[in-house]
Amino acid sequence: MDKRALSAIPRPVLTDKNKEMLLLVPHISYLATASRQEVNGIDTLIINFFHAEEKELKPAFRTFCQPDDYITQDLTTDKTKWKTGAINYLTGYLYWYRNGGNIAVASAEEREIILGFLYEFKKRHDTKDYDRCMAQGGSVTDTELEDRIDEYQDKIKEWKLQEKHNKEKAEIDLQMEKFGDAPEDYDRFVREKVFGEEHYIFYSTANKSAYCTSCELDFELDKEKHLRHKKIPIWNHLDKVKHNHTVLCPYCGKYLKCKSEGMSRQSLFAVQWSVLVQKHEENVLVRYFCHTKDFRINYRNPEITTMEKFRTVHTAEMAKDFEWARFRSIYDYRWCIFHDRKYSGWCPPAEITVPRSAVLYNENLLDTVSGTCMKYSAVDIYIDKIVNNSILLNKPWTIDWYFNQYRKTPYLEQLLKIGFYKIVQSVMEDHNCPEFQNGKTVLETLGINKLQFNMLREVGNPTVRDVMILRYAKEIRQEDFKLLRYIHDDGYDKMYEKYLDMRQYTTIYKVDKYINKQRIKHDADYFDYISWLEEMGYDMRNEFNLYPKDFKNAHDDKSKEYVKFKDKRAKEDIKRFNRLLKKIRKNTSDVDAMNLRVEGMFIRLPAQLDELKKEGEILHHCVGTYVDRVAKGETMIFFIRQEADPDKPFFTLEWKGRVVQCRGYRNCDMTPEVKAFVEIFQEKMAEYENAPNKQRKVG
Repeated sequence: MDKRALSAIPRPVLTDKNKEMLLLVPHISYLATASRQEVNGIDTLIINFFHAEEKELKPAFRTFCQPDDYITQDLTTDKTKWKTGAINYLTGYLYWYRNGGNIAVASAEEREIILGFLYEFKKRHDTKDYDRCMAQGGSVTDTELEDRIDEYQDKIKEWKLQEKHNKEKAEIDLQMEKFGDAPEDYDRFVREKVFGEEHYIFYSTANKSAYCTSCELDFELDKEKHLRHKKIPIWNHLDKVKHNHTVLCPYCGKYLKCKSEGMSRQSLFAVQWSVLVQKHEENVLVRYFCHTKDFRINYRNPEITTMEKFRTVHTAEMAKDFEWARFRSIYDYRWCIFHDRKYSGWCPPAEITVPRSAVLYNENLLDTVSGTCMKYSAVDIYIDKIVNNSILLNKPWTIDWYFNQYRKTPYLEQLLKIGFYKIVQSVMEDHNCPEFQNGKTVLETLGINKLQFNMLREVGNPTVRDVMILRYAKEIRQEDFKLLRYIHDDGYDKMYEKYLDMRQYTTIYKVDKYINKQRIKHDADYFDYISWLEEMGYDMRNEFNLYPKDFKNAHDDKSKEYVKFKDKRAKEDIKRFNRLLKKIRKNTSDVDAMNLRVEGMFIRLPAQLDELKKEGEILHHCVGTYVDRVAKGETMIFFIRQEADPDKPFFTLEWKGRVVQCRGYRNCDMTPEVKAFVEIFQEKMAEYENAPNKQRKVG
């Protein structure tokens, strides 16, 4: 519709006769007037609605109706505003009445104008109903008038929805053209590989016979119910045939479960899934097939069915997922866009609906993806070394997950080719994995030097934890690295960091030897003891302090001493905080919050959202996870820095109308100096937010 031409039509004006309708129709909510004219050569019905407010009619909206579309203009504002809602929605689902009620048409002539347009629309699309209406002499009840308008707008909405669906279907069909037929040997693959273990031995005690569905041979049962072939000299004298017992087939050599012919076979219905990877030009196609094998009707010739349920198109930029399902909740089964591949919770879907495991058809994925966007993905190594040696193959979307992850982190190729499979698996499973870089070399990717890389190569197949030890240590002896690899972490505490921190006082070997000699069950107890000594100012190079003869007694004594020390320190901190707060208030009386710079500290906003991740990594807290909330404007993050080292993270502050939290290294609490600084910042921010808009210095 030409909105510019429609908005140029003069707005409706009430006549004196229209205004009298308020007196004639006491319960009126809306008064409707109508006109009909051509707009750019298109027949257009204009229905104007005036809202009754305090015994006065005010313009509300007007709806432009054309043979193939409608649109509504808001008349409550001088600006041109458009609405797409139907009339019954905009009026609050009120009823149309001729002589009184919620919505009234201003005159019989205008009523006929509305009906005339709707009759012509009805004639074009429903001749029978049109003839019926004309047979009634054109007489239409108020309810039918309302129905005619609803039918007209519903028809337009149906056309628009159909047009939208056709466009979506065309885009899907364009992607589906990339998929061809399955390989010629796919049926054989399903029988031999997918259902290779889905076999039974059916037997009849009365007939003294048995049948193996794997080798498809008939056997006879001797007096002891042993299997023996009638013509071929093969037998099994060890296993007796019994319902639901497993016996060895003497011909194919498989251990199969026995099923009596006289027992019910309702449960002998197997479901399996297979995965086929193909290519189309530079795209990689992943296809998921659901297979069923039914022994219930004829166990000698079980029925095998195959249905393709899911497809994925991988390009260099993204992946598009599709499923065979009912399109948009209408009864049209076809390929649709699949929006969510997560299935979990208390009620997982049936295995015939969503795969729980899958069998891969491709024996050489490297050849399959050659020449595509995934040609360097090393997916063949991933399948051979990781998937086949873990439970990942039982994950239904394993290959898709890998391609999606590789698209984000192409360094996986480097790690796979040098044999760092455990690190790749951690990246795929996202188990406390640090953020590696997409470096040109493995050293850049892992953030280590050549000497550290050689240490990892000696390990053979290192873990992410091994990398984190080396990154934290920066420099470390081979012996210490080997020792730290086998020290267990305690919950969220990374014990290797505590051992490495002790190098400023002693050696890692001595610490480990002492902990073992004293039979300290939890390493954290020893490091708590060390932290108390550090905070209380003990000489940490004195081995008498580091390694007391009786650790248990020393730990208990220092624990009591530390509690007294903290109580004394707390009182001193309160006094120091009050003195600092008084001094800072005096020195910053004319300073706004954003420019607060005092006592060697200042505050600033992050220059980029990526700074939040770096801040969290250096200070070892979780501000890096706040990126989405900051981007959405749900909260604000400030960095508190020291003027002596402005680029080094010091404390991180969250503001949400108030100071929500302020954390330092490893979520430590604020020092008195920082606490006083934050107190002043909060006061300044409160002044800023309560000030008139014209006085604000920043937005």
